[in-house]
Amino acid sequence: MNTKFQLGGQALIEGVMMRSPNYISAAVRRKDGSIETRVDAFHALGQKYKILAIPLIRGMVALIEMMTVGMRYLNWSGNLALEDEEPDEVKKGATSMPWWALALTVAASLGFGLVLFVVVPNLIVQYSLRYLTHNVVLLNLTEGIVKLIIFLGYLYLIGRRPNIHRLFEYHGAEHKVVYAVENNCPLTPEGARPFDTPHPRCGTGFALLTVFVSVICFVFLPWTNSDLQRVAWRLLLMPVVAGISYEVIKLTVNPQLGGLARIILTPGMWLQRLTTAQPNDEQLEVSCEAMRVVIAAEENFAQQDEDVVTEPVV
Repeated sequence: MNTKFQLGGQALIEGVMMRSPNYISAAVRRKDGSIETRVDAFHALGQKYKILAIPLIRGMVALIEMMTVGMRYLNWSGNLALEDEEPDEVKKGATSMPWWALALTVAASLGFGLVLFVVVPNLIVQYSLRYLTHNVVLLNLTEGIVKLIIFLGYLYLIGRRPNIHRLFEYHGAEHKVVYAVENNCPLTPEGARPFDTPHPRCGTGFALLTVFVSVICFVFLPWTNSDLQRVAWRLLLMPVVAGISYEVIKLTVNPQLGGLARIILTPGMWLQRLTTAQPNDEQLEVSCEAMRVVIAAEENFAQQDEDVVTEPVV
């Protein structure tokens, strides 16, 4: 089974989400061993509003959209897990996350990331090296190194938590199944098992690339004594960093880049050794089911579109 469109996804709580151009599916393993699935139509904001598809702008839009969609499906899988653990209490009053709560969650996640990976590295360098050197380039490069260390340390530490490691196993299952479809292999655990867990289109690689791009963008920024001014400059440039990173990732799918694309993607592939783990066959089965559902929806959509096009005019 192969497709003419790109596929991607995300790990969920005891499950996997898959995304195609027009649909998002999800599959979750319930406590009784069954697999619960859902599929929803999805149209990116860039498809609806052309101004949001402009290069550089579309990167920040895609990042926020990806986080919003991911949070929504994580919330759904979390609710299913709660139902399995506390069925009576949850069924009485549990509801899906309202839009405003989802927006606050995404904003809080973005805020946490900006503080940890933008504000904290800058303050560490300011109060450890500022009085040892006045070389702006050296200070900014050191800030980039500190940022990278914090980023890698954060991923390593959260991966040591059993529940997060379990999530990383489903992350690996998602990638293996995407590989299976891309290589026209059977959509089964046996067909997906031989593939590796890192994948070039993973969001982990995008996150790492933003770190490198931010170092380049920040390297010549003035280093003032005002904490507020330094941090403000960096926060204001983050949409530009996300936009450039997104465009670089988009360019890597161009076969003409060849070796250059591999060089750009290789650090992200290495980093996925921290964010993916080898799944078992039950986890691969869940991922296969999520993929099967989204492909079926996409193929049905394409068939309907063909019917509309070929319908005779009376």
